[in-house]
Amino acid sequence: MEYAVSALLIGLCLYLVVQPFFASRKEWEVDTLKDDLDTMTLEQVYATLNELDMEYNMGKLPGNEYESLKAQYEKIAVSLLKEEAFLEVEQGDRKTRSEMEATYDREITRELEELKLQRKGE
Repeated sequence: MEYAVSALLIGLCLYLVVQPFFASRKEWEVDTLKDDLDTMTLEQVYATLNELDMEYNMGKLPGNEYESLKAQYEKIAVSLLKEEAFLEVEQGDRKTRSEMEATYDREITRELEELKLQRKGE
């Protein structure tokens, strides 16, 4: 009786260990996955960029990681600004593409400077 129970327990353990190797693989649909970056607002992106600057200046964040994260969040900010601008264009406010991109760059720089000044004031 003891041998039968021991054999069943060992068999169950072996099944649980080996079963994932023989299960069919699930394909992830990357286009349908949602993450926090899909629902970020422009203020959240600016706040994150501000935090990145602060952590980099304090020495908590290495330079290469800082640059890659900063570039990623700047791209998100630009895409959000473009989305806002294209909505404005659809509503009748016409601008050329180069004017809009220059406006985005100026607005991002202005917002980052304001956040830096607020951080220094605190």
